[in-house]
Amino acid sequence: MMAIGAGSTSFLANLDVNLVLAAILPILSIWAFGACVGLLLPRPKWVDDLTRSSAFVFSAPPFVRRLALLCHGAYIVREVWFYFTTRGTFKGFVAACWSWLQGEGFRMPKHLVAEVQRKAAVSTEHVTRRSSHRNKAVAKAKLPETTNWYITEEDLAFFKQRIEEDVVVPGAGKWESMCDKEFDNFTYTAWRRSVPGNATEYKSVTVADDATAEEFMDFYLDDPTRHKWDSMITTTEILENGPSADRCQVVRWLRTFPFSFISKREYIIGRRIWRQNGCLYGITKAIEHPRAVRDGQIVRMDTFYSMWRSRTIPCPKGSGRPACETVLLHMEQFKIPENLARFTVRHGMTGFVKKMGPAVIDFVTERRQRVAPFEADPNGYGVNTVPNPPAVAGMLRSASAASTMSLSESETDASSVCGSSSASDCDFPQTRRHRRRHHKDTPAGRLRRLGVMMVATGVALALGRSGSSSGGSSRHRSSPARVL
Repeated sequence: MMAIGAGSTSFLANLDVNLVLAAILPILSIWAFGACVGLLLPRPKWVDDLTRSSAFVFSAPPFVRRLALLCHGAYIVREVWFYFTTRGTFKGFVAACWSWLQGEGFRMPKHLVAEVQRKAAVSTEHVTRRSSHRNKAVAKAKLPETTNWYITEEDLAFFKQRIEEDVVVPGAGKWESMCDKEFDNFTYTAWRRSVPGNATEYKSVTVADDATAEEFMDFYLDDPTRHKWDSMITTTEILENGPSADRCQVVRWLRTFPFSFISKREYIIGRRIWRQNGCLYGITKAIEHPRAVRDGQIVRMDTFYSMWRSRTIPCPKGSGRPACETVLLHMEQFKIPENLARFTVRHGMTGFVKKMGPAVIDFVTERRQRVAPFEADPNGYGVNTVPNPPAVAGMLRSASAASTMSLSESETDASSVCGSSSASDCDFPQTRRHRRRHHKDTPAGRLRRLGVMMVATGVALALGRSGSSSGGSSRHRSSPARVL
């Protein structure tokens, strides 16, 4: 007997309270949910008869309901405590109180103090970063009109870093070859890679024979010409003309796709060009604009950028005529599963490029009837336009700069967050199970569970009151029967 008692004592001493609670609380939650659902659902008459005939079997003592409510309350208090404190704070507090009672002073564990200091530092860094972004937005609003445009120098730097400098993008995969085709008048090579945010980035190199950078830039920016060869473009319109020296424009595209699982998409695109070191850079990306009212029937592409660099090079075939090399960087989120988006791009790429080749020849031939190959076309699309900014242009641009940061700044924030977290939280790609577990451990997940438990408690209280009131009324109704 003494051995059995000693074994039981050692078992209780080694018992982990957290493990016990982790095993019991899910069972209690499932039981409470089932009880609420069962009480709310309508019951057939034969069930009521069975319940009345065997009430002594299924009736529970009054303290069971109180115990259930007590468990609900304890779980809510536990969730609130975990939300506002660090794991292990209660144990550390008890240990500090015990050491204080023993005269050793009130000392919290060092690892808890270090964790609180780390969270405070991260919070301060986040506030400082947001304040810096707001200051940059205010500074941008004070810049001249040419600089204070929807497309900025930072967007150009973003393109140069990825294409010309080949910087390492945190969390991005390796470039995979997609297409390597040679057509009559040009060659086309394309790659793709995964980038953070469950998205795919595409890169392509096009070398067109007997063409110049000026001609290719005019071809890319000419929306009426695109209507002739790009069958997916159904509607184009100009929302705003900016400084014509840089061909700044805001355009709206409607695009349909030859796949049933993608509906019509709307693009609100800001675009601008640069001339640097004998190259022409075209930068376009999705923006917000006051003249573009959202239509609930059409999906708007909020994440989109397409950037390219065109330069004139000697013809690689040795024809003695110029050739144009265009390097393009492209990314858009279709708001469908990424595997389907990759399938769409891969299977639509060859047909798209085949249509573009003859269109380039026709456009270049028609353009050379007006100007020489290396000269700028004064009648080009977006050239010599009159700026027509909206009435809230300044407010819009400053708000756009504050809410939708430049592409490089947003990725810097993502990398800094990964730098302040553990390595396991920033590995790419994450598995679905890991993402679900991480989502449950976030404050939002804990707060959601807290809300569910509070709702369940409210339902239990309402059922308890309704049950007691209905029981009392039934007793009052049955009393005359007994008298009769």
